Amino acid sequence: MTEMSGNSFKVRVLAAILGVDYQNIRIDWENKEHKSTDFLKLNPRGQVPVMEIESKILWDSTAHLVYIAKKYGGDEWFPPDPLEIAEIMQWMSFAQNEVQFGLQWARGVTIYGRRPESFAGYTADGKLALEVLEKQLSLTGNWLALGRVTLADISCYPYVKRAPEGNIALGPYPSVSKWLERCESLPGWIVMDP
Repeated sequence: MTEMSGNSFKVRVLAAILGVDYQNIRIDWENKEHKSTDFLKLNPRGQVPVMEIESKILWDSTAHLVYIAKKYGGDEWFPPDPLEIAEIMQWMSFAQNEVQFGLQWARGVTIYGRRPESFAGYTADGKLALEVLEKQLSLTGNWLALGRVTLADISCYPYVKRAPEGNIALGPYPSVSKWLERCESLPGWIVMDP
C-alpha cells in the first residue's frame, strides 16, 4: 500500500475500526513499483491496494471493504437486506466514480502534475460530487446511508478529505465538513498520513 492512496486508506481505516490485524507492505510509488512485473502479477491494473487472503489475491478497495466488513463486521457493516446493501453500494459506486473522477483526479494534477489540461473539468466534477454529498447529508443528517455509519461513508471519505489538495475548498459544504469530523471521531479511526 501507499499512504498517499485514498483507496488504501479506506481499507486501513476499516481494518482499524474493526480491530483486524494486517500486514502493511509499502511500495515504492515514485519508482513505479506498482507497475513492475512482480506487482502486475498481483494486480494487472497496477494499482493499490492489493490483499492476499488464504492464498487468494484480491485487488480493488471496494472488494476489500466488502470482504473485511462481511468477515469481521457482521450485519452492522454489511447488512443482509438486499435493499440496504444496494443503498450502501450506490454510495460506494459514487466514491469510485464521481468522487474519484473529480476530487481524486484534481488532486492528481496538483500533486503529481497528471493531465493538467483537464484540471478545470476535474475541479467542476469534484465540486458537483461535493454538492451531491452536501445535499444527501443535509437530508439524512449524520451519515450517507441507513442512518448510521456504513461502508458508504468509509468509501467516500478519503478523497473528500483530501479535496483541498486538489484546490477544491470544503468551506462551501458545511454538512460535508461536519460529516468528515464525525467520521474522524469514530472509535478506532486512524489519521490519514499527510
